Amino acid sequence: MTLNRYLAPLLPRATFVIFAAVILPRMFLFFYLGGELPLTVRDQALYIHSAGRIASGYGFSFSEDMGLMKNLRNTGDSLQQHWTGSADYVFGLAPVDTPTAVMEPGYPVLLGFFFSLFGAVSGSVFSLNLLFALGGAFAVRKLVMDAWGAESGLAAAIFWALYPPYVYYSAYAMTETAHFSLLFISIMLVFSAGRGAGKGFLAGLATGVFFLIRATAVFLIPLQLAYLAWRKRWKALLFLSAGFFVAVSPWVIRNWISLGEPVLLPTKGSLNLWMRNNPEVLALEGIFVPADIPVNNLELLEYPSTDSIPGELARSRALSASAKRYIIRNPRLIAWLAWNRAVDFLAPGGSTLGSRGMLAGLVFYPLMVLGAIGLWRNRSHPEAVFLFALFILYLLVHIMAHGGVRYRLPVDAVFLIGVALGTCRGRGKS
Repeated sequence: MTLNRYLAPLLPRATFVIFAAVILPRMFLFFYLGGELPLTVRDQALYIHSAGRIASGYGFSFSEDMGLMKNLRNTGDSLQQHWTGSADYVFGLAPVDTPTAVMEPGYPVLLGFFFSLFGAVSGSVFSLNLLFALGGAFAVRKLVMDAWGAESGLAAAIFWALYPPYVYYSAYAMTETAHFSLLFISIMLVFSAGRGAGKGFLAGLATGVFFLIRATAVFLIPLQLAYLAWRKRWKALLFLSAGFFVAVSPWVIRNWISLGEPVLLPTKGSLNLWMRNNPEVLALEGIFVPADIPVNNLELLEYPSTDSIPGELARSRALSASAKRYIIRNPRLIAWLAWNRAVDFLAPGGSTLGSRGMLAGLVFYPLMVLGAIGLWRNRSHPEAVFLFALFILYLLVHIMAHGGVRYRLPVDAVFLIGVALGTCRGRGKS
């Protein structure tokens, strides 16, 4: 039994159905929260601060108040004194009141634009995330519809719209909703280029915009290029590359002018590399390294002082170099951490979003099984192979480069699509 007979009558009104499926649960969540952003806070304050600075005309930078606040929050022997010891720096990297490249600029810029339109209110956050959610739902519909049929496409879009973690994350002033959506918008455009329905430039442009919101997108490019090569779309390879460079060039040029170097990757990546493989920092998040695993060259974890190495780029380079040497000299530790990250990233919701986020994520397990079956049955299609490879790629990237587990692995939609394929009988174009 398939869902086709139930979905076929909805096809003439598919656009309305998707709009309703995206908007209604998120509006219910908005009213349920009383118009407030959900707790726990985590990185929301950082994005809101950056967006407010941009909306107020200060550009992409941190205020003295932000540096002082982080400094005062960590007193005594707190381990966080390593990267908050100086009130003149944020994260121990970015000097206050100066242009920074410490993190991706895309979400703060967009949120700052919405703040300038509607004010610095929670409704601006919900509105921006709602637009991303709509874009993601329609992208998933087209992606599936073009390869497997209209009913499968509508089912995948509805599953996307109603998936509890996606609804829950849409209330946060963080990049999660944008990440989920732009990932599949860029994939939809790559698939179109692979079928000859597009030249690849828009796919590269979308991937570039995605990169400006989450630098993880840089790891997606080789997979996209491999797919186009498999499809023998050689010109699309060039157009995709061109689109990506067009999208990121304003960011690179801005950094060249403001920081003196054409920086592409956010400088905070070095802090994450240092922090997320540091046993002391991991212990703060409840991750304890077993006593029988040796930890070598602890001197490499000494945080550089602002006096000895001033400036954002120099500090980032020094931190990155010592963190990489530390990783190379601790293969057993890194292997243990990678395995634990793999397990934790497949948990319902990590440790950040609390019990509600955990409950929202429990639905993932049955969907993962059903989705894997659906993708396996369609393994003869390049798109299904790409989606499975995407899941593997994301898992590998996150377990190697993301030490603390806070959120879900951002590719649940792979299995939502698999469930749609397994519950609908599509025509299966290749």
